[in-house]
Order: sequence, then C-alpha cells, then structure tokens
Amino acid sequence: MTNRIERGGEPLRTEPRYRVDHLGLAVPDLDEAVGFFAAHLDAEVVFRLDRFIDESGEAPARLGADPSASFALAMLRIGDAEIELLQWWPALDGADDGTNAPNRVGAAHLALSVADVAEAYERLCAVPGVRRLGSPVTFSGDPTDGLTNAFVATPWGLLIELMGWPRG
Repeated sequence: MTNRIERGGEPLRTEPRYRVDHLGLAVPDLDEAVGFFAAHLDAEVVFRLDRFIDESGEAPARLGADPSASFALAMLRIGDAEIELLQWWPALDGADDGTNAPNRVGAAHLALSVADVAEAYERLCAVPGVRRLGSPVTFSGDPTDGLTNAFVATPWGLLIELMGWPRG
C-alpha cells in the first residue's frame, strides 16, 4: 500500500519546494567541535571562516544576533550532508538553568544514519567527555517498526541520535 500525501485535497508536487542544504549548530569551541566531528564522525572540512568582526553589525544582525557579536564558522560534510558549526563572541547560553536540555525551546539534535547503531554507540561512548544516554532501543509497530536508535551527548552538550532503519 502506498501512502499518498495531500495538502488541501490536492496531491503534493513531485519536486519538493525546499531541500535541506545544511544544519547550523552553535558550539562553544570551534576547534574542539571540528576535531570531534572529524575524528569520531568522519567529517570532512569543506571550508572555514576565521572570526569575522563586522563593524557595520549587519552580518550578525542578519542571523538574529546582537550587531556587536562576531563569529567564526566551519562547514563540514558528513556523508552526503553538510553541517555548519558556528562559534560566537560573546557566546550566549540559551538555557535558563545553564544546561543544554533537549526540551528547551530552540534546542537541536543531530541525527546520523549508521549501519550498526550498537557499534557506533559504543565507539562514541569510549570518547572522553561523551555522555552515554540510555542504550540502543529497537522499536516495533508503526511508524518506526524496526528502527534502532541511541543517544549520546558530545563534550559540549550537543545531543547526537544514532539511527539505523531496517534494510529493504
């Protein structure tokens, strides 16, 4: 049985209007984050932009930051996807209690598809500073029948979900 997605009674277009280009993540230390992604998640650096101070304040303001803020960034490729890591000055902690809680408005997590969730989970949990969150779980029943996932937190608190869908 094929599911047909409709909007307002009309079939959706076959070509999507939007495609994800990259995911941007604020990190506390760009060098540490780039090193982590490269060493443990096989990321390749596409390009880097050293700390950029825009005297006009236009660049940070376009991103919703205070015009006096500055940033550095690195664009990374993991598989077929790109991730932009940004370090800000001054860095602002968005959580009222000083934690990076996943239920905080604006929180993000990075979901990575892997061939073997348990192996990837154990490999990442062996990295100093990575926090183990629960253990791998395989779901049964719709809509995630056969999905196995597990979560870890990077040394700076980014939540990473490791996902493995059944083949076929």
